[in-house]
Amino acid sequence: MDFQFLESYFAKFVGGEIYLSRSYSNEGVAMLYLNNPRKRNAISGKMMLDLRTCLSELENWKEGKAVILCGEGSNFCSGGDLEFAKASGTPEEGAYMCFFMQDILKRFRKLPLVTVTLVHGPALGGGAELALFSDYILLADDAKLGFVQGAMGIITAWGGSTRLTEVLGRRKALEMLLTAKVYTAQECLDIGLAYKVVNTENRVAEALEFVRTLVKHHYSLVQSYKEVVEVATTTDFENALDFEKDAFSPKWGSDLNREALRKKIKHLSN
Repeated sequence: MDFQFLESYFAKFVGGEIYLSRSYSNEGVAMLYLNNPRKRNAISGKMMLDLRTCLSELENWKEGKAVILCGEGSNFCSGGDLEFAKASGTPEEGAYMCFFMQDILKRFRKLPLVTVTLVHGPALGGGAELALFSDYILLADDAKLGFVQGAMGIITAWGGSTRLTEVLGRRKALEMLLTAKVYTAQECLDIGLAYKVVNTENRVAEALEFVRTLVKHHYSLVQSYKEVVEVATTTDFENALDFEKDAFSPKWGSDLNREALRKKIKHLSN
């Protein structure tokens, strides 16, 4: 599809914003905020364009290590904007949205950064799909997550069924999708969908604390590990080994490697 056409199409559906904050850029960490409080952070066409712009910035962030996707206000994301859905309710327009958002979320997943989604309050429908494409899902203890699309007479639009099957396996994914059950944070943790439950009031601080445990190394190492693991999950074993070899070779004997050797680092305490 023609992205220039799609950009002009989605720009008609205004409301809310998605923006990037580099408040923690000295640590290599960015915050990506959904902000549409009047509609509980429902995603408008304009917000889809914002997300695409933010992704371009993150893809070109040379010294970046991680990004945390979260929502402003009372919740993470209530799904797609219903006014947008009503105004673009033809199969052709549905295909536009699928193509555009699947492309965005594939790019989000492939970022050479550790990606974390921090969910608080309800994340329903498209909001649940949006959460799925990160490396880690952290849920505040007040979070609720559900794939309620079936109750709306549709199925997942942004790749949620495919990604959910990858994360949970065939049978559990089918159960979540077909029942349209809204899960609590603890239930999501129990089935392996969430990685960690954090305190609602301190959710950002706890998410940052978690991320900091993963980004201690130089940005070039963090990015390489992320890329190697992504390739290992999306291609065959032999190609993944070749990619890992090619990623490793320039680092052997590099300035970073020699500096670490000079420090005579002890990996185990006495």
